[in-house]
Amino acid sequence: NAKLNMAQRVSNTMEEDQEIFKDVPAVAAIVAELKGDIEIIREVLREHTGVNLPASTLAKRNAEKRMIKSCVKTANILYLIGFISDNTDLITLAGLSDNSFYRITNNAALALARRILNLAKQYAEQLKEYTIDEKEINEMETAIDAFQTVITKPMDTIAGRKQKTTNLVQLFAKLDSTLYDKLDKVMLIFKDSNPDFYNKYRTSRNLILTSRRKDKKSEEESEESEKVD
Repeated sequence: NAKLNMAQRVSNTMEEDQEIFKDVPAVAAIVAELKGDIEIIREVLREHTGVNLPASTLAKRNAEKRMIKSCVKTANILYLIGFISDNTDLITLAGLSDNSFYRITNNAALALARRILNLAKQYAEQLKEYTIDEKEINEMETAIDAFQTVITKPMDTIAGRKQKTTNLVQLFAKLDSTLYDKLDKVMLIFKDSNPDFYNKYRTSRNLILTSRRKDKKSEEESEESEKVD
């Protein structure tokens, strides 16, 4: 609970100050990934406690939009490169649009996005001539990963509560990675440029373990009492 509450505080803080990083797509993508992580964990917790609520489609819709926007732009530039160089692999991307994704299943859309990403990495040098650099390709990969996280929720009830507990361990590990390996790192860009924002973020990252501290204090008092006796 403490970790999930902390993650929610971080998410709320970032949402409150989104104007500060709106022009830094990498930060926005990681914040969106964090929101998706939190939503998935909350859904598993509802099932874990026996409360069956319909899954929210908001996280999936937002992740899908971000992925599609990035993929369609890159795919069309790749097609142009293929048309100019008579590259049959790239020419097959002709006519790709938002609807190309919306008309197919989630898994098929994910596979298409992965194919575009692989081609983008393969032709990264040519894409630079069209202002699509390594950073933008990385942001596209982040958006794809976020979408995959949303659509591949490990919530099957086949193994019952034990399986859900295992899923929660995996999901919290994913949440840790989003916070420690991604958001903490990217937030360093604001440490000097916007220290107030950075310090507010660091404050929201603090775990609040009130009940545990009380329990520990009670244990210490009990031990001290035993020594006196």
